Amino acid sequence: MLWTAGASAFAARPDQAASQQPIFWTPETDPGVINLVQTPTPLTAGAASGIDIHFVASRRNADGLHGRVPLPGASQLMLVDGTRPDRSMAVIIPLDSAARDRLSAVERFIRSQSGHSVQDTRLTAAQRRRLAQMLRALDGRKEGASYLDLAIVLFGRRLIDPANWHESSFRYTTLRLVRDGLRMVDGGYRQLLRTRRST
Repeated sequence: MLWTAGASAFAARPDQAASQQPIFWTPETDPGVINLVQTPTPLTAGAASGIDIHFVASRRNADGLHGRVPLPGASQLMLVDGTRPDRSMAVIIPLDSAARDRLSAVERFIRSQSGHSVQDTRLTAAQRRRLAQMLRALDGRKEGASYLDLAIVLFGRRLIDPANWHESSFRYTTLRLVRDGLRMVDGGYRQLLRTRRST
């Protein structure tokens, strides 16, 4: 089974749950993918001779070797066109709208390679819960559930008063969950791959 939607087209294993399989994103979709090439000759003087990379999962395609390294957030490296990690390497950062996110990914990788602590950029438990609620709300709407029915399932019958439903804060929360879930399904999920910044 091949899937794309922003992920590299590697075969998925039907005998494993999706949550147990590594996902390899395309560099265009995930600015956290670090693109490595051999260091060009004019820049090799004084360059490191190579680095020791341990992949927890890897796949090869026509673009090169894609591998996941054990960093918080599960960073992905792409060794382009036969790049060898035992020789001096350089990073390619396209100067696009995601350049700052790409730089952040490179900085995290360099810090991890030099033994420094790396900020964990994964979603918080509260963010994961809200995303799960969005998906549940969308599934319910797809099956024909009313917003009131969704709220009862999501928040519990004890908290939902059908008599005051139109003024209920749970009504507005349920509407937002469906609205935001539709945005996620319509490509907004890719924003989850971007670095979250305070400024």
